Amino acid sequence: MRFHGSRTALAGVLTCAVLGVFGTGTAAADPLADKTRETTTDDGWHLRITKTDENLDRYPNLAATMFTREGFVSLKAAADISGAGKAPVNSGTIGLGYQIGCQVDVSSGAAIGLAIGPSVTIGVTSGVGGSLSISPTVYLKPGTITDIPFGTKPLAGRHGSITSDQVHIKIDGCMGPVSLRSYAQVNISTPTADNSLAVYGDPIYL
Repeated sequence: MRFHGSRTALAGVLTCAVLGVFGTGTAAADPLADKTRETTTDDGWHLRITKTDENLDRYPNLAATMFTREGFVSLKAAADISGAGKAPVNSGTIGLGYQIGCQVDVSSGAAIGLAIGPSVTIGVTSGVGGSLSISPTVYLKPGTITDIPFGTKPLAGRHGSITSDQVHIKIDGCMGPVSLRSYAQVNISTPTADNSLAVYGDPIYL
């Protein structure tokens, strides 16, 4: 009876360990603080870029593996040009996206005879005020930071915005922390100056 009790206890510990590895928890939402940066250009324009409405919904991955992270992200970028500059603004763009870091590459054991490295897959997104261009799959290099642009839009006036709502993001082939950092950026050009201004969100873990 004593041996049977020890075996039952061991089975319980192993079950808990397996459940912890394969992530059978529930989804967790994580709203993030808004960020704004402003500057005055050499030719007198007041330029502002704002990152708002950022949210990360973490989900246990459908593959039930410790080497995949899955979630849904929402993000908005808004740019504003004000003031009375000395030279006209000829062109401008606004963009947003994420910087993603993978700590440890475990993809070498994930395929037979083929190891192309960790990857991040971005799902379908909706754009407000312009179309978005998203790469379906980007391959990461462990120990580096990879930019994943969600979209870029030309500025046709003094205000422009891009909104990405509930974009599916999945990182495969990574062990350890997978970090995300959002960014929003605006660029303008006049006959006398070019200016770029960016703002970054707080780092988060998927």
